[in-house]
Amino acid sequence: MIWGVRRMADFFISYTGADEGWAEWIAWTLEEARFSVVLQKWDFPAGSNFVLEMQRAASSAKRTIAVLSPAYLKESKFGSAEWAAAFATDPDAIRRVLVPVRVRPCEITGILKSIVYVDFVGADEATARKRLLDHVQGTRLKPAQRPAFPGTASGTEAKPSFPADIAAGKTSRPRHMPRVAGKITDQDRRRFVRDAFGLIRAYFQSALEELRNDSPSVDFEFTPVDANSLTAEIFVNGNSRSQCRIWLGGLSGGNDIGYYEGRWDRGSNALNESLGLAEEEGELFLSAMMGAMFGNYGEGLDPKKMTPEDGAEYLWRRFVQPLER
Repeated sequence: MIWGVRRMADFFISYTGADEGWAEWIAWTLEEARFSVVLQKWDFPAGSNFVLEMQRAASSAKRTIAVLSPAYLKESKFGSAEWAAAFATDPDAIRRVLVPVRVRPCEITGILKSIVYVDFVGADEATARKRLLDHVQGTRLKPAQRPAFPGTASGTEAKPSFPADIAAGKTSRPRHMPRVAGKITDQDRRRFVRDAFGLIRAYFQSALEELRNDSPSVDFEFTPVDANSLTAEIFVNGNSRSQCRIWLGGLSGGNDIGYYEGRWDRGSNALNESLGLAEEEGELFLSAMMGAMFGNYGEGLDPKKMTPEDGAEYLWRRFVQPLER
């Protein structure tokens, strides 16, 4: 009998094969923090009865982590039984026996919806690690910085409008507020491109999930290299068809987003496209350096004036174009 089953482990990790990488990362992170873990890939020896080992592990562990994804919720033969068994021992969640961890965009319904989950979607590795350990350790989730005051900018309550003015159609604030030239700052630009990169990262992850769900022959790897960089690869019938790297900073480390097609070698700064910043009438946009020069990636878009959503769609079209050849 394996160590994790013979002795009561702190956590049993319930997952489906599509999320094995996430399950291993979670297990490693927990063991780094001195928790004991039972993981199928690590602890079920060859020749053992998979179902019996799963039942022993789930029943002997103090808590169960359910790795949530579309595949787990829709396709896993054993996942629902594993998390349901944990839920049954603690239906009011007083002891927090069941710990759901959402690793891919998915809709959580039914009984699971009532359990607070740890959300990894859109998070970088450091953020995901902190969220996981804070939740399993019961850390109070008070923010490190003082929250912004939710009232008026001056810190005082807004003055009520004079009733006579309201009756006359007057308000204390005009309906039309002009855009004041010169209000965009360096900080605005930096925040805009960072937010745009975060949206592109979430867009790619969600789109890859949807592509795999729609096409049984398709699989993918999506790897957040760090907080400012990711790689993605699409496989068709197990063969690599498209690869890319997307990163914040481009060639110069400034306010642009770099895109490289092909297998990326760490340390390389080659790129095929760069989304820089454009300004017009007090608004910021993304502007593609290459535009639509090498394909129909910009069809229906203005490559020189894109919202972050447009920029994500533009890069996504470039990324999946090899699948259409």
